[in-house]
Amino acid sequence: MKLLDITVLSLEGLLERKGRVALNVLGILIGCAAVTGLISVADGMNNQVRDQLTIIGTNTLFIVPEEAEEAASTLSATQILSQEGISWRDRDIIESTRGVTLLSEITQNAGSFSVRGESYNVKVLGIGYHFPDINKDVKMEEGRFFVRGDNAVAIIGRNVAYPPNEDEQVIALGDRIKLTIRVRGESKEVTMRVIGILEEHGSFFGLNVDDVIGIPFRTYDQVFEQGGSCAIVQAYVDESDDVNQVADRLKDNLGDGYHVVSPSAAIEVQKQVTGTIQAVLGGIAAISMFVAGIGIVNTMAISVNERTKEIGTMKAIGAKSTDVLFLFLSEALYTGVIGGIIGVTLGFAIGKLVGNYIGLPVEVNYMLAVGTLVFALFTSIVSGASPAWNAAKMNPVEALRRE
Repeated sequence: MKLLDITVLSLEGLLERKGRVALNVLGILIGCAAVTGLISVADGMNNQVRDQLTIIGTNTLFIVPEEAEEAASTLSATQILSQEGISWRDRDIIESTRGVTLLSEITQNAGSFSVRGESYNVKVLGIGYHFPDINKDVKMEEGRFFVRGDNAVAIIGRNVAYPPNEDEQVIALGDRIKLTIRVRGESKEVTMRVIGILEEHGSFFGLNVDDVIGIPFRTYDQVFEQGGSCAIVQAYVDESDDVNQVADRLKDNLGDGYHVVSPSAAIEVQKQVTGTIQAVLGGIAAISMFVAGIGIVNTMAISVNERTKEIGTMKAIGAKSTDVLFLFLSEALYTGVIGGIIGVTLGFAIGKLVGNYIGLPVEVNYMLAVGTLVFALFTSIVSGASPAWNAAKMNPVEALRRE
């Protein structure tokens, strides 16, 4: 038999059993969509964290209390930034450590303000004077950043100045904002003068910079009665080659109770975490493909049984065993091709939708697409191999006698 004849006959065989074939295609489709969709979302998460860490650069160290580091798996970034823990004394130790040239506190709390009768909830961020020197990607659109000696002043994010639900700017440079906050269970009002408006930035370790009001850490400490404590300290090292040595010095100087994390170390940890996530997701998808393979075995075994006389007739008029084998393998292959292509496409489409919804940079990974499609074809062929072999080795006389 010619290859064209095998192709036509196999397609006709699939069309005769559209219901069963559709279920097999659905099984392959679900497995492929799970692989491409879930893993592409995990890749997006991986890329987002890596990009944020890369922007900060390899010269920055993060010092966090041990409790916050241990709670990182259960708390959001906003909650971690709300923790207290690093005292003035500890920050003096960090600043005096050889190799540390700049230091900035980061800590945050909730607040609200009213403009033209509308109330807005914001995150109030307490940050050190050297924050823009360390985080060079956070840029000013108008005005200036804090300088030493500034007190009741604030910089605001893009969405604070231009709320998404408003047609025009609600807070301008030089305006005063009356913040309402809660300190130790009691409501409190403080007034800040706006000296800067930030460019649109987006997420900064889970906190949207566009939605914050930043104030000098010393002012924050007085307003929220922190007692000199902050959540996270950023320490900048001039020479990137010295970062690991400076990190070791900080660990020795601070002692137990603190973790010193570099962006490069964080990237490695993050790769391990996302790698584990991807492995689990891949395992789930593999189970789905295995179930689809069982469906193909079942459908093709029934098909061979129903077409016994047809197989006997084909062999009686000259078809070879290899022709019959390729005929049934082709049916399994087409099932994998159809389910694989639709599943891969659907998976990436769902991944894109999820990524856009939660703000992840999900992109089409062509190597993942090809690998998933090859896996779908392999699963289909292996699943169809046994029924196809049984059909190929049938005795034509016995096949024609069977009712």
